[in-house]
This record gives sequence, C-alpha cells and structure tokens, in this order.
Amino acid sequence: MAGDEHKYKGVKGHNQRQGMGRLRRANTQDKARVGGLERHDEDEELFDKLGSRSASSHGGETLLARFNRVARSPASAPGRPGEVAGFAGGQALVRLEDGREMLCSLRQALKKQIAGVKNPLCVGDRIRWEPDGERGVIVGIDPRRNQLERADSHNRSLIHVFAANIDCLAVVASLKDPDLKYGLIDRYLVIAAANGIPAAVVLNKADLTDPAQPLALYRSLGYETFATAAARRDGGAAAQGCAAAQGDAGTDSELTRLRAHLRGKACLFAGQSGVGKSSLVNALYPDLSARVGVVADAGHGRHTTTSARSYVLADGARLIDTPGIRECAVTGLAPMDVALLCPDIAARHRLCRFQDCSHLHEPDCAVRAAVDSGAIAASRYDSYRTIVTEDLATS
Repeated sequence: MAGDEHKYKGVKGHNQRQGMGRLRRANTQDKARVGGLERHDEDEELFDKLGSRSASSHGGETLLARFNRVARSPASAPGRPGEVAGFAGGQALVRLEDGREMLCSLRQALKKQIAGVKNPLCVGDRIRWEPDGERGVIVGIDPRRNQLERADSHNRSLIHVFAANIDCLAVVASLKDPDLKYGLIDRYLVIAAANGIPAAVVLNKADLTDPAQPLALYRSLGYETFATAAARRDGGAAAQGCAAAQGDAGTDSELTRLRAHLRGKACLFAGQSGVGKSSLVNALYPDLSARVGVVADAGHGRHTTTSARSYVLADGARLIDTPGIRECAVTGLAPMDVALLCPDIAARHRLCRFQDCSHLHEPDCAVRAAVDSGAIAASRYDSYRTIVTEDLATS
C-alpha cells in the first residue's frame, strides 16, 4: 500500500470502510504489494460485499450505505447538533453541545426510512434535534463514518448496530476466569478491519496468570496490546511483570498506557461477558460509576451492562461500554477477504501456488506451511479456519 498512499492523501471522506474489491485486485495484479489495505468511499463492490445480511434486506445496499443515504436527505438539515450517548425507556439520551444530556424521541418519518434494524439509532450517532417541551425530538441524522454490527440474537433477519463513528475498538479478553478465547479476539479484529476501525487488544486479569505469550502474539501482529488487572483498580504489579517479560525499561502501569492510548478518541469496549469491561472502565476512570458484576460460577459472565452507553472523559475521550457478547460471528465476507484482513495470513497469501487459495486444502499453500513451521500461530490459523468454515458457511 505504501506506493499508492499518495493517491488518497488529503481526500475527504476517505475513511469509511475498507475496499475489499480493490484489495483483492491488488493481490492478484501487483506483485510488489503484499496484503495492504486501501480505502475508497466510492468502491461500490465493497458495499455489495460487506454485510450480506443487510444487503438481502435492503435491495443490495448495506445498512451503512442506506443509513448514510437517508442521512443526506433534506429532512436531516434542520435542528441543533447532538450525539447519542445512550438509551432509556425507548428514547435516545442525547448529549448536547454544552455537555448536558436530554431525552429525545425519534421523528417517526425518520424511523420508517431505516428498516431492517433492531434500532434505527445507536450510541455515537451524530444527530440534529429540536426542543419539544422539557424534552427534545430528533429531526435529522448525520452520515456515519463506520459502525459495528451483527445479526440480532433473537431475530436473525434484523441487524443490531452497537455503535457508530468509532475511533478505536478495544477488544477486551480475560486471561483466566473465563479462560482466554483467541477465536473471539480474532473475530473482533477481522470485523474491525473490515469496517475500517482501528483496534487494540486488552488482556485483562493479568494478575491471575502470565500474559506474556498472547501479549507478544498480538503485538507482533501490529496491534496495540495491553495486559491489565482492572479488578485491582491499578495494573501496578501485573504491569511491571509484563514490562519485565517484554524487556521494557518503563515502570508505568498498563492502565496508564491504555488511558493514554484512548485519550481524545471515541472508543468502544467489546468482549465476552465477565471479562471485566465495566471493571476496566472503573479502573481507568474512577470518577465513572459503571456497574461491576460477578463472574458466574458456570464460567460465563452475567450481563451486568444492560445497554450501550458512552461516557465523556476529562481528557476528551468518549468511552462506549456495551453489553457482554458471547457470540460474535463474521458475515458478508469471502474466505479471501478474511485472509487479507489477517495481517499474518495476508503476508503469505501471495506465496501460495494458487492466487485464490483458501488456505484450507490446496497444495503448496504457504499459509499452512507457515503454521507448520510456527511462523503463524496455530491459534490464529484455527480462528481463520473457524471463521471460513463456520461463520461464513451460515452467513
């Protein structure tokens, strides 16, 4: 990608979603390029490819494309600016320009225009509102830069959108209690890459076991990775142990590093229930009062956060806390797309005998050879294979 960066430098709107069609063509035409990601908001093949569920429900349009087309309509022009911070009693909690929050209802005309979703608005949406007595009414919506979505767990024909306009997807996983699940981390990383969302990995409960191996793995892949002990409200001892394992000279806690990484960003915390997302919020920002739950004896966390909510922080960050998610499937992609969104697999994709190698059964597959030699972690290949053979098979 380095050779083509100048093409898009300074182009407005150039950060919406990854151009999978362009990426696939680059991997079959230009021998000098290896697995780079290009973005182009006019790549129609991308909008046809990503989000197959929403495409089938919206006449070929993805949910994001449909939402943005509605958002650009004349009906979205009037009103005062605000941002959706959460939901309460069927209404949106809108954060106003002065920092106050107000309950607002959504104008029915706008609600009818956005079909095929569980909720037409989500946390992070930029909207326009007008006063309506002591409350407000949402009269317009702004286009989204990106969004995180999945099929609704109760109605597979509906899409559930967690949040929009995200600057960082912090994938939170516990090292123990519940046990570390590489597959869930890797699924979120693929989803983040497909939607053009920068991702970081947070390995929580580092006081319960040695985090060195997964920490080294995800850092080697280029992800900002942190090992925290959020329940102790300070990553001190665990972080120092991590620093020693990594050979770092600094003694700053991992929580301090993570807080600095999130400064000024709209960040979504995502992960399985019970991994300590709410505890992490409290440890990072003690002034917040996110509820903390207890991990269930069965090994599955209870859903202690009941709805998505964003918090404005003193350093300019907007932090989004979401309900625990035990299932997160990748949909709407082809096997080659998934391979090119995984940096370790993408780096070896060109070395395979066949350009369209699925890395599952073809002869002379450079990816499987790298797994056998240890150059690609077995956990990463298992995640890729599961996504292709299970997630995509049912999407």
